[in-house]
Amino acid sequence: MNPLRLACCLASVALLIAGCTSTPDNPQPLAVGVLAPLSGPDASWGVDAVNGARLAVDIVNDAHPDLPLPLAAGTGLPGRRGARLSLAARDTAGQVETASAALTALAEQEHVAGLVLAESADIAESAASQAQRLRVPLLDARSSDDYLTELGIDWYFRIGPSDSRLTEAAFALLARRGAGSGGITLITESGRGGSSAAVTSLRDLARRAGVPVTLSLTMAAGATDAKRLHDQLAEKPENTVVAWAQTAAGARAVADAVGETTGRPTLVGLGQGFRSLERPDSGAALLRAVPWSADLAQRDPTARLVAELYERRNGKPMSAVAADAFTATMALAAAVDTAGSADPAAIRTALRRTSLSAVQLIMPWDGVRFGDDGQNQFAAAVVEQWQDRGYRLVYPIELASTRARWSSPEPKP
Repeated sequence: MNPLRLACCLASVALLIAGCTSTPDNPQPLAVGVLAPLSGPDASWGVDAVNGARLAVDIVNDAHPDLPLPLAAGTGLPGRRGARLSLAARDTAGQVETASAALTALAEQEHVAGLVLAESADIAESAASQAQRLRVPLLDARSSDDYLTELGIDWYFRIGPSDSRLTEAAFALLARRGAGSGGITLITESGRGGSSAAVTSLRDLARRAGVPVTLSLTMAAGATDAKRLHDQLAEKPENTVVAWAQTAAGARAVADAVGETTGRPTLVGLGQGFRSLERPDSGAALLRAVPWSADLAQRDPTARLVAELYERRNGKPMSAVAADAFTATMALAAAVDTAGSADPAAIRTALRRTSLSAVQLIMPWDGVRFGDDGQNQFAAAVVEQWQDRGYRLVYPIELASTRARWSSPEPKP
């Protein structure tokens, strides 16, 4: 073969190879996964979680210079030569087994750089152990149970506040009622979230806040004994009830019982059940500790812009679970960019070193920085109350849009 023909053949091979691989000017996209219940009883908020994660990916991929969020100003990941993110969503159906199969598929087939999880504590515990085995970073965007960060799982991270942090905020507000406010009735829903350990923790936090507990009641899981709860409250009514409910049915049953009790005491709701309660139909003056407030978001320029963008794209207001998943996905994207690599171990290391300030978030937190246990140490809680047909922020005082009401003046809708 003459030299000219040989050179042409080599050039053709080189072009063929270049066409089959990414180039510095056209890097391959990196996938991040999201696991949420897209079918079953929790499908509505599971869809919200995926939509929140998708909005975060879109903000990273497309220029949004008006948003002071990480990676929003440009297009793609600058640490990966402008590579775009893609989102791989999988349905957990609210089941441990289904979530496990979905996680395996995302890690071994989709080769995701990291995972965002919006699920219950039971599924989060199982998923954290599996992520450890598969060596893929997992960001928990929803569950708040304290024990999850005590399991010693190096590949598990939680973006939002723990139950202890949420409860501390609620009792800090209760302590402001002043002298002569009386004690509280403590109600816990049985099951994992209402175990004796949880009751002990609630009592200890109440004692530290100087809030006396005069009566403790237990409600069956799923509120199968709601009438019994109402009768117990009627026997010895207090002006304040603090309830812990992990299920939506439990939260609604407590709200109904309190709203129908003589004097209609103020209800402080804790646990996932109350965070998912859209409204107390009984008209109870419900206070609840939450990681995100739609009321506050309307007064924060960045959060308002993101919420408006979310509503335009999805045809409904941004929900708390959408905000949680959005924030977790943004933190994961920032770590992927910092790592400058698709290697999950490098991304895990980058997550450990992540440091986002308050102005880079849509959440009412001091920022994002993960401790050795994987918990975001800067995650905070606010307290909102159902007033005038909506939730209004009442604590911390410097962020409040109105004052807390220590009674239930609203009639049933």
